[in-house]
Amino acid sequence: MKTLNNIFPFSAIVGQDDFKLALLLNVIDPLLGGVLAIGDKGTGKTTLIRSLAHLIEAEDSFPFVNLPIGVSEDRVLGHVNLEKLINEKREQVQLGLLAKAHKGCLYIDEINLLNDYLMDVLLDASATGSYHLEREGISKTIESRFCLIGSMNPEEGDLRPQLKDRFGLSVVIKTAISLEERTQIISNRLQFDDHPQDFVTTYAEKQEKIVEQIKNAQKNLKSIKIDESLYEIAANLALINEVEGHRADILLLKTSRAYAAYLSDTIVEEFHLQKIAPFVLNHRSNNGDFSKEQSNSKEEQQQEQQHQEQQEENSSNSSQQEHTFQSIIPANERKHLNGVKAGSKNGANTKSYHQQNQLTESPSELKNIDNRKTVSQYLATDKFEIKNKFQQSKTQPHLIFLLDSSGSMLKEKVVAYAKGLVEKFAKSESGLKPIYSLISLYNGDADLIQDSSKDMDELLEKLKDIKTGGKTNIIPAFKRIKALTNNSKDINYELIIITDGKFNTDAENAFDEAVIACQTYCKSVHQLTVVDAEKGLVKLNLAQKFATKIRANYEPLMLQNG
Repeated sequence: MKTLNNIFPFSAIVGQDDFKLALLLNVIDPLLGGVLAIGDKGTGKTTLIRSLAHLIEAEDSFPFVNLPIGVSEDRVLGHVNLEKLINEKREQVQLGLLAKAHKGCLYIDEINLLNDYLMDVLLDASATGSYHLEREGISKTIESRFCLIGSMNPEEGDLRPQLKDRFGLSVVIKTAISLEERTQIISNRLQFDDHPQDFVTTYAEKQEKIVEQIKNAQKNLKSIKIDESLYEIAANLALINEVEGHRADILLLKTSRAYAAYLSDTIVEEFHLQKIAPFVLNHRSNNGDFSKEQSNSKEEQQQEQQHQEQQEENSSNSSQQEHTFQSIIPANERKHLNGVKAGSKNGANTKSYHQQNQLTESPSELKNIDNRKTVSQYLATDKFEIKNKFQQSKTQPHLIFLLDSSGSMLKEKVVAYAKGLVEKFAKSESGLKPIYSLISLYNGDADLIQDSSKDMDELLEKLKDIKTGGKTNIIPAFKRIKALTNNSKDINYELIIITDGKFNTDAENAFDEAVIACQTYCKSVHQLTVVDAEKGLVKLNLAQKFATKIRANYEPLMLQNG
């Protein structure tokens, strides 16, 4: 094996065992379809992938191609060599990166930032094993069957579902929390930076063993037997997780076989299948996150118990209101409401109302119906505020306050007013036992001051210590909001943005980028409110424009505070 003194050894990387295993399984069987690594910044995703790339490339039998994010279309697909065409009068196709990755791996760092056109080309090539090149009169089909490896930071946006499903396996990368692991990571890195050749030599034997293990697994892969009883187990796992299509069922068994080969086993057993199941189902499960379902941590059990208690409490409140609710619609016209489609917003509310009252109505009261009346005519009365309160009590509100405490806000001395406004919003929902979160924009970044707490006093206390100053970069805040709103579908998320709208990042089109970021990361937010904190005689009205762009409610701060 060649010695590579400038590349951190694969065997020296501490932690990330799942990611290592998923990569090795794809090297053993490239037809698994690649690996998607989703994780935090600075967790060594790229270092690990490059280490494995150089480990395999050293054998000169497995092409490993890195596709940069800003790469051109010609570089990816290929092009006609113009120098040969002009000087030698002959057509010669210069192969692109996709062709060079044939029978190997194609690696894309920050794959979620790749442009849509190249993403579609990757989809077609990975699905068919080839792609079509049309250039300067050349029409040619080029083979390109490769194992796709991508890494991404979820804070920078998600992948299109079509591309995510093309990845055979996926792993979630998290920052090491073990003191021992973190200490070893620091030690290894410092040793490698100071004495790279000595460090690589230390791990040379381990590197050789990994390569030998891969070769043996590749050689024995197709001779490994799979018991037919595992077919049913794999299919059942796919059904439980409500995956779409049959790709997951097949991959569960193929990945299990590769894992058995890696362990030098001759028969695939159930423990092989259970070990690799999260890799296949993590990014395909439509029944919640598969990896979370496999976890039995005390924290998750407590959260689940609290959620059940909240549902029971809401159910109890609903039961009490059913006995006290009085109809305001004439008894002989109530049946008309039953014809409303449950899919519409008003229809859902009306159906719930009808179910509450149908037990108290006699058949004689339902005979005369004016079918010409619409539901909106029935609902056009202020008296129906009673019904709205009943509907709201079913869903717990989560108020997310995004407070701009940057330099532009500090100059106008409106932070104190904003704090008072936060208190007012919080108290307005206090009867529904809301959850509170607080994000502060400070010095070009977003700080999560409070994360999902039910204690309003704690929220108000933390407002007193908020730091102010620096540039206003609202995009990191929207990324944090996406993480906050992914927790539960039973929560009514309400985002209150308190800002003057002066987004002064280094980007030329900071305002437009802020609008796009809000539309991208805040899709789970049910209600948006922008509170305009701009003061002074001459106003730019940027906050009002921002509210219009993102279709949010707009409220001037001065009107709120008198």
